[in-house]
Amino acid sequence: MKRFLSFTFVLVGTALAVAAGSDTPTPGPLDEEVNLMAKDTAQEVASRAKQDRTHGEGNETISQPKRIEDSYPLKGDDERYKSVKGLQQLTVDLLALYNMYKEAHWNLTGPLYLQLHEYYDQQAAFYLLQADAFAERVLHLGSSVDGRYSTIARTTKLPEMPAGYMTDNESIKLMLDRVTVLQKEIYQLIRETEDSDPPTSNKLQDLGYSVDKNLWQLRVHLQRPGSGGQDLPWVSHQGRENPSR
Repeated sequence: MKRFLSFTFVLVGTALAVAAGSDTPTPGPLDEEVNLMAKDTAQEVASRAKQDRTHGEGNETISQPKRIEDSYPLKGDDERYKSVKGLQQLTVDLLALYNMYKEAHWNLTGPLYLQLHEYYDQQAAFYLLQADAFAERVLHLGSSVDGRYSTIARTTKLPEMPAGYMTDNESIKLMLDRVTVLQKEIYQLIRETEDSDPPTSNKLQDLGYSVDKNLWQLRVHLQRPGSGGQDLPWVSHQGRENPSR
């Protein structure tokens, strides 16, 4: 009887072992693919970690750039000084011209009052904005700008406006003279900065275009071309076979 029970227990244990083994899937192609992907991923992670360590070690040997000393535009102090000096003078003259256009705007008389009154005010606003833009360029270059009233009166290149009322024709001639002084200053400053300070030179070219337009708009009020279609007085006849025609 005991032998029979022992044999039974052995048979039951063997059956249970076989049943447990039958639940474990046999490795197939899918399992091999998963294992390969896991292996590739592990290798990629290890490679990236190695690169990060190498990159971090390299950064330790790279010197950091200077911040304040070398952050200003242009190559050296001499070039910055040349630009700052010219822009300081230009800022003063732009502020002076702003005030002169306001004077003409306020004290204007004559048949062209309505048209010129509004136009002078527009030009005053334009030159004030330009003064602000070029004063900021001085700050870009690492210098302060002096726009005090006393500095403007003492250093401006523009002649002072006469006091009191002025007729429309008189005001046009006065403004033509003063804007022409500014025009010559701008063109000279363009030449001085085009090699050493290209950003400033580019901004000056934009200003020069607007000043040329301003002068043309003033000048046309004084032009009296003939009714027969003659050329305006400053047009050159050079190159024509018969200039008298």
